[in-house]
Amino acid sequence: MSRSGATGSLAAREARSFFASPIGWSIAAIFSLVAGIIFVAVLFRYRQAGLSLVQNAEMRAPEIGLHINDWVVRPYLYNLASVLLFFIPLLTMRSLAEERRTGSLELLFSLPLRSSELILGKFLGVAIAMAALLLIVPVHAIILAGISSPDWGAAAVGAAGLVLLGLFMVSLGIFVSSISQTPVEAGVLTLGLLLLLGLGPSVAEAASPGFARVLGFVAILVRFEDFARGVIDLRHIAFFLGGILLMLALALRGLDLMRWRGV
Repeated sequence: MSRSGATGSLAAREARSFFASPIGWSIAAIFSLVAGIIFVAVLFRYRQAGLSLVQNAEMRAPEIGLHINDWVVRPYLYNLASVLLFFIPLLTMRSLAEERRTGSLELLFSLPLRSSELILGKFLGVAIAMAALLLIVPVHAIILAGISSPDWGAAAVGAAGLVLLGLFMVSLGIFVSSISQTPVEAGVLTLGLLLLLGLGPSVAEAASPGFARVLGFVAILVRFEDFARGVIDLRHIAFFLGGILLMLALALRGLDLMRWRGV
């Protein structure tokens, strides 16, 4: 089997393990439910704002001054990104820590697989599972297209940014799973790190301005805001791509440490 074929097979195996489990389908169902609630909530807020403007006779129609991208698309994507902070750990927690706990990692080590292929296969498998969760986004886009006319270019930038952000979260989760003893440990640590990167800057400002500046640089939700607005900033793209490569490199070192210790 070719190197790419081995990685692909491992990725497919990882993705199948998610869909073969009732827990996986439960995660997908809950995520879709939460995303649906967010979608309905932002639509209702947009409608209420439009009605308020008309009733106050400040404008003739809610569409004037109430751009649907600002009132629906942007908050929808941003809130969905915040929700991913809690769901990505559920996807990545079992990737390597569960293999280690059950002893099946020793079997993987006995196969003619490089450590890099194992890490990449795990990463791609979880990325496929994440993409399956995000399939609800185009469903909501179709519904939105039937009731309004958003700026689809800006919306596409936001959706692409959401995927990029999600891939960074996945890579961080793979790294944490590679150094954790159990899936629960991996899940809790990943959630803690993601909350620190996502929500930490606003909390740290009250404690230490210097620490807040450091967290501000790595604030993933702050960086995502530009994508949600439809703005392409190469600095944010470089940050997420570089972060993905760094996390996978650290996961590779963690896996090599497992080999050295004999799991």
